[in-house]
Amino acid sequence: MRPNYRAGLQSATLLSVSRQPGYLQMQLKAGRSFSGFVPGQHLDLTVELDGVLITRTFSISSSLQQFLQNRTLQLTIKVQPHSGLTQQLLARAGESLPCYVSQARGDFELEQSQSALMLAAGSGITPVHSMLSSLSRLTRPITLIYSYRGAGNLLFADSWPQLRARFPLLTIVLRDTSTEGRLTDAEFIAALGALKVKEGQSVSAGPQGATKEPMLYLCGPLAFSQYWQQQAKVLGISQIRQESFGLSQQSHGEAVPVSVTQHGRTLQFHSQGNLLQSLEQAGLAPRYGCRRGICMQCLCTKTAGQVRNELTGHVSDAGAGLVQLCISTALTKLELQLDAVSTATQDNNPCTT
Repeated sequence: MRPNYRAGLQSATLLSVSRQPGYLQMQLKAGRSFSGFVPGQHLDLTVELDGVLITRTFSISSSLQQFLQNRTLQLTIKVQPHSGLTQQLLARAGESLPCYVSQARGDFELEQSQSALMLAAGSGITPVHSMLSSLSRLTRPITLIYSYRGAGNLLFADSWPQLRARFPLLTIVLRDTSTEGRLTDAEFIAALGALKVKEGQSVSAGPQGATKEPMLYLCGPLAFSQYWQQQAKVLGISQIRQESFGLSQQSHGEAVPVSVTQHGRTLQFHSQGNLLQSLEQAGLAPRYGCRRGICMQCLCTKTAGQVRNELTGHVSDAGAGLVQLCISTALTKLELQLDAVSTATQDNNPCTT
């Protein structure tokens, strides 16, 4: 009756795929079971290619108003040279491909009751663009500093002049790091100071309430977010919201013995660094999705041993528990069970990003 039906997935219609250098712009129309989103959230996109379901996690980059008007969403995806999904989407643009989306999730949301300094780098601008383009009014000042490398990598180029014109309290700084270099500590401090001055002026000019400490929003590669988190703490900024992607470059340390059981078979090898990569190098094909700690598809059972979360630095206890392979490093002798974790178990163990 419904050839494209997949249990637990919301169907979506792929309307178009367009490209600018380095990125794909996908327009989707969500099915009736998709319940909407809060600007800044992300979802899982599943595409069926030659009978195989491929799932990746992406931030929604379009406005809430666009969804409310016609139930369409835009995903802005960085083209990865070795990624089967982005390369095939590019090669098959214009074809009718079965697509599915998860419900939106995530707490990277804009708090409009206080001023904000937003730092975004690369494709980290996608949830920020959704936030800003969804605004209907702005009563607190916001400063966005968007770093990109090369004019061809500037995303949403048409949106920034329009947003500046609509919202006098919005300051947008577009920084091409190929010509201007990376944002410096002094420039960060200056931007924060200017935002506080503007906040004081906006409060004194109208009945918006008392001045509050600005909120810092960070979205970009993990190393980018970690660096500015540290600088913010030095300056006494306590209110920080961040979303990052990728893993930090860490010392691999010593190789750790790992015992892996899957489908009744056990393999022993030594892991050095990221567990997902180590398993793949050992010839295994563990389930995975986003490879950045969000989608939970690589979740497996640890029966013994300790691991470190590469995003948070948290070290697990030595007993049984659940492990996200894509963001974990083995610290002690480790025993893993790779057979699928139940959906109920996954839902009760949200991922921290």
